[in-house]
Amino acid sequence: MEVLEALRGRQSIKSYLPIPVEEEKLQAVLEAGRLAPSSYNSQCRKFLVVTDPALRKALHDRAGTQPMIEQAPVVIVICATPDQEHADAMPCGESKHPIDAALSGAYMMLEAYAQGLGTCWLGAFDAEAVKEVLGIPRDVKVVTMMPLGYHDGTQPRRDRKPLEELVSRNRF
Repeated sequence: MEVLEALRGRQSIKSYLPIPVEEEKLQAVLEAGRLAPSSYNSQCRKFLVVTDPALRKALHDRAGTQPMIEQAPVVIVICATPDQEHADAMPCGESKHPIDAALSGAYMMLEAYAQGLGTCWLGAFDAEAVKEVLGIPRDVKVVTMMPLGYHDGTQPRRDRKPLEELVSRNRF
């Protein structure tokens, strides 16, 4: 599959079929996240794979009420782990943790699409509740929860702005 084909076809999926994700497909998605770049190549990230229905229900009930958390057969929780060698902020002033995690998540989303799976980036959740449910250490940052599974195909794709609205050359 060509990269642009995956970029054009991928969408945020909010409804999942009750079909398990094959282990080899899950491993390919996780490998894509591992291969993503990170600030200073620090690779300060951890991917928690949640397949236990009781844990997915607890995440749904305590951390965020999006139905796909409980509905998807897999939820990948992407975390940023402490970096002992480098500051949390990059020289440009931006925090590296959410950017590094977002890159991993984006790579995973594209590989999931290539594997015939759907995903959705979630940001509306209680990070402290996620930590409690999953036993995540205090110094680890929960950046996102990403449901993963087969979608039912009923969700329409939302349009993107045309390139002309997004690109400037040489000056803003």
